[in-house]
Amino acid sequence: MRKSTLAAFCVCFACTLASLSPVAADNRSIVPVKGGDSRSALEQRVALVIGNGAYEFSPLRNPPNDSRAIAGALRELGFEVVERENLDQKEMKKEIQLFGEKLRKGGVGLFYFAGHGMQVNGKNYLIPVGAHIEHEKQVEYEAVDVGAVLAEMDHAGNRLNVVILDACRDNPFARSFRSTSTGLASINAPTGTLIAYATAPGSVAGDGPGENGIYTGELIKNMLVAGLKIEDVFKQVRSAVREATGGKQIPWESSSLEGDFYFTNPSHEPVQGAAVDRPPVVSQAQPQRSEKPARSIKVWKEPVTGMEFVWIPGGCFLMGSPTVEKKRDADEGPVHEVCVDGFWMGRTEVTNGQFRKFHPNHSSRDYSGVSLDGDQQPSVFVSWHDAKNFAQWLAAQNGWQHKFRLPTEAEWEYACRAGSDSAAYWGDDQDHSRVCIHENVGDVTAKHKWEWEEAHDCEDGYAATAPVGSFQPNEFGVHDMLGNVWEWCEDVYIVDAYVRHDRTNPVISDESFGTGRVIRGGYWHSRPGTVRCADRGSGLPAGMSDDLGFRLVREQ
Repeated sequence: MRKSTLAAFCVCFACTLASLSPVAADNRSIVPVKGGDSRSALEQRVALVIGNGAYEFSPLRNPPNDSRAIAGALRELGFEVVERENLDQKEMKKEIQLFGEKLRKGGVGLFYFAGHGMQVNGKNYLIPVGAHIEHEKQVEYEAVDVGAVLAEMDHAGNRLNVVILDACRDNPFARSFRSTSTGLASINAPTGTLIAYATAPGSVAGDGPGENGIYTGELIKNMLVAGLKIEDVFKQVRSAVREATGGKQIPWESSSLEGDFYFTNPSHEPVQGAAVDRPPVVSQAQPQRSEKPARSIKVWKEPVTGMEFVWIPGGCFLMGSPTVEKKRDADEGPVHEVCVDGFWMGRTEVTNGQFRKFHPNHSSRDYSGVSLDGDQQPSVFVSWHDAKNFAQWLAAQNGWQHKFRLPTEAEWEYACRAGSDSAAYWGDDQDHSRVCIHENVGDVTAKHKWEWEEAHDCEDGYAATAPVGSFQPNEFGVHDMLGNVWEWCEDVYIVDAYVRHDRTNPVISDESFGTGRVIRGGYWHSRPGTVRCADRGSGLPAGMSDDLGFRLVREQ
């Protein structure tokens, strides 16, 4: 058990970064402080903002508006902003070169572009005003390679860079080219760099009906919120844009940033000075376990077992893990866009008490003297067939008014991510201080009890399985997705499943590929590196273990 082408690209993300102070080269912890620190003059923050809309071939209304709005927000947050509109190729290259020269003084660099863009043979290009392009080969001579921006930043050797590309429109030259693919080619962010896109690689979005794009409005609103880490700002924007567009547009980032960074510092004031080489003490209340998420959650209670289901709104997401994700396995790729319809998912894993209504004599036994059999603990030693039979029994108990089943692998990962694109739904699973707030995993409690060599450096209070719902849920209101026990899924397991997926509601059910079934999630003895939404496993349908259970989906 266990384990090209030309297209318009749609990439829109505006990042505002606080300034940094000089620190040791191996210290990339970034925490902004108020202005007035005598060291603030030693650290600069520079932004180049370009908005191109006055195209002859396909003019755009919003890019100049968006670039002005972003430039204003960056200035409010203490950036030295160079703001330009409707530049031709020569002017764009000149401004990028001057931008790179400023970055050689150190500090933080931020590049923002709004306008037309496209990819040719895996390279991404920004389209200047006045470009004359009749076929693919002319693009590299008439446009500006995004790689040139990254090269300037890399040559400067400054501490941190952000590239924001708001170029989310269909290819304006599509009729004159042979290639028909859409979307931006994904770029791996160089060390110390974040590249942000308004929608997923391979997807496009329109110019928008208002004065500003949906993404830009949400971005500006969230980057001014005090105390949000850069990753959390992205998550908030992604959730808002996904909801506003009905899942048609899902922002995406590629990042190699290290440490924490705040757009607006936790003291509720816009950043105006530099960061110090050690974070200031900020009083923050420790999150409580089982705390409800702030968003409105729709809940349905099944009358026979009392099992609660939460509504998971339909949408699209990027399934799988990028090649740079730590501890990833080959079966987690390639990353691909998947769309799922809305569904009801069990708020927690099925408990022993609930399963015993179906199978009164069921026992989940114990592990080395620690009971796994409490009524509120997840039911284990349950096979895939047992889980399927329980779902059928539950449907009959409800008079067949509702259909219950195991989640598909795509539904499971979509529910786990809950709008995030990080390894775990709260961020990097190596952040031990946060793992034990969200999940029951292999921790110091179990390490001390059984002398395990490898465990998370935090304490969740449980040596084995915990009562379901004991820890914080994700943004969808679902608990225990990456801890407590592994969970059976509907799909047949194959290593290369992702190259066989349909885009909408994919499920692998052809048993000619094998008899193993997909297992997802984390479990009570998960080691560091395995607590990830993309992690896949498999088991024979008759197999059972002390760390394997299930949760159900209710179809509408």
